[in-house]
Amino acid sequence: MADKTVAAGKAGGASVLSCGAPLADVSWTQVSGPAVTLQAARTPTVSFETREKGVIVLRADVTLADGARLSLSTEVTVGDAPAGSFISLRADHSVRPEVQTSVRAWPTLSGNDSVASIVWTQVGGPAVKMDTANRQLLMFKAPASATDVALRFRATMTTSAGVTDSDEVLIGLDPQAPGNADTLFDTPTARVHAYRQAGAYAGVLARCTYDVKVYYASAANNSLCSAQVLPPLQTEAGVGVVPSVAQIMGRVLVSHDFLGANFEQFLLTQDPNSDFRRLLASVSAIVIGSHVRPSFYSAGTGAIYLDANNLWLSAEQRDVVTEVPDYRSSFDDDLNFIPLGRSVKNNDYARRSYPSTSRVTRTTDELLFDLGRLLYHELAHANDFLPSVNRAMNLQRTIWDNIAERVGSRTLPSDALASQYPLQSAEMLGMGQVLYQGATATALQKGYTAAEIGGFFGADRASDDYAYSIYQSDSSREDLAMLFEEFMMSYRHNVRYDVAYANQSAGNDLVLGWGQRGRIAEPAIKPRIKLVLQRIAPWIDPAAVDSLPAPVMMQPGARWDATLALNPSGLARRSALRIESSDERAARLKNDIRQRERHGRMTPDGRQP
Repeated sequence: MADKTVAAGKAGGASVLSCGAPLADVSWTQVSGPAVTLQAARTPTVSFETREKGVIVLRADVTLADGARLSLSTEVTVGDAPAGSFISLRADHSVRPEVQTSVRAWPTLSGNDSVASIVWTQVGGPAVKMDTANRQLLMFKAPASATDVALRFRATMTTSAGVTDSDEVLIGLDPQAPGNADTLFDTPTARVHAYRQAGAYAGVLARCTYDVKVYYASAANNSLCSAQVLPPLQTEAGVGVVPSVAQIMGRVLVSHDFLGANFEQFLLTQDPNSDFRRLLASVSAIVIGSHVRPSFYSAGTGAIYLDANNLWLSAEQRDVVTEVPDYRSSFDDDLNFIPLGRSVKNNDYARRSYPSTSRVTRTTDELLFDLGRLLYHELAHANDFLPSVNRAMNLQRTIWDNIAERVGSRTLPSDALASQYPLQSAEMLGMGQVLYQGATATALQKGYTAAEIGGFFGADRASDDYAYSIYQSDSSREDLAMLFEEFMMSYRHNVRYDVAYANQSAGNDLVLGWGQRGRIAEPAIKPRIKLVLQRIAPWIDPAAVDSLPAPVMMQPGARWDATLALNPSGLARRSALRIESSDERAARLKNDIRQRERHGRMTPDGRQP
């Protein structure tokens, strides 16, 4: 099914639905008509931007689960562009049943016209509960379904000038075979494919690392692949050899091909010291998906999983990335303080803000401050569990079996960090359970002021309060990952991290109770970073830690915005105080207010610490 007609300037879409056996593989191509870009060509539903009149002919080449092959064609007629204000919905897409997803409404306004209202209605498919608290954003959980089915939604905009316009969007439900009760994945896994179809491991990547049928019940009852079937990249590259970009790309699974292309370009242009390639040697696969959220590492599969929001370069690419927030990101909002953080370079934000209401682009260079930071963090986890410099690997066993003994005996680098330089603040250890593990705050914790929390934190030896996100009896895995991430961003890219706590306020300003820039250079923290480097990145001289810029305290009582430029030059001050729109400021502060992500176990075996 597809849009029969669409006005130029609006997004069009088409979807292929199976009436029998499930869809095993789909590939869309354009046959004729005005050229369009199919960002989701390997999924059952495609969306595309229309820019000129004509008839667009699309073909879907389909392979069913029973092996049958079909080719289907559809036509979309693109008519005249709207004469005045209009609305377009982006983007048509497919999603697994019982997965949260989103659609954004994009008003295009003529002259001084403004939006008076946007009303959403469901016009097709099984009913869903629509969340339209933000009138320009529809979010919902896809209904359960054992068969392919299409959902249709309509948004009707009325403007201040009295103009009314509507647009519809198509969401295809793409069922998958049921998983095991002990699956490693909390939610259905999205449709992905090997970025390099001819890669040596293309045929096993998905079934070994991203499928609800991947499960672990016990050492004797699991479906984990052996390291012989899918070894870490270091095994493929050879002992002491840094994996090539080509070898890495042979381990990439994507929901959309542009994610693989952008990741490859990032590795080719943003890794002059081969840090990412060295660190990637410890993983079995890199899974990049439009509905992967949050990013994470799994010791069960040896793979890292990356949120596609860190890899888009164009507005059209961003359209396919879900806006649904991590469901674990809003714990205990009744606390008396607000955790803040930002990355700073030359007294200005290291990364731009990207308002969700703006159609923006970014360069591969700019990915460094999103994707680069993320890779340092997740690959620190990977190299904590399976350091690429550790050459002992039994290929007959699973990756987890090769790791489990070290986890059980507490001999991981993060265990050494916790043993030699333990976190000591009882208050922050308790608060970490509230902020990041979902514990209910006590009356005492609810009463802590920003200054008190800053005092507890500042007297301890963590670089970031995410270090206190500790799962049950584990050592803090996040302590090691945050130390490594912050050091690498400072050492390689001259980016310093701010960490602060503001008082809860009814106004628009965030008033600080405590704050610090470049905390990783604190004398009590430097030995901890050196231990981490020696264990997971021995190619970096630990003496580099002693050259980190000295930390700078922020003035209590100052506004958060006013502390961006600390000891600034004139140029830096002008940059820091630049004029920004209300949407830009909202996007910036949304990033600054720390997301309280709850990361659970990284290991598959519940009996392991």
